[in-house]
Amino acid sequence: MLLTFIGLFIWVLLPGNRKRFDEASKLPFADEDNDSPSEDSASADITNDGRNEK
Repeated sequence: MLLTFIGLFIWVLLPGNRKRFDEASKLPFADEDNDSPSEDSASADITNDGRNEK
């Protein structure tokens, strides 16, 4: 078990893996770069809880 932990620790710290791990760390934020609103957000604005009366 200890050898597995040490092996994984070394694998993560190898310089060759840095680019792949950096890209993977940005995946959760990939959808936030879209500037165009989706249909769901447009309908959510219309059916807001009445606080945006004009």
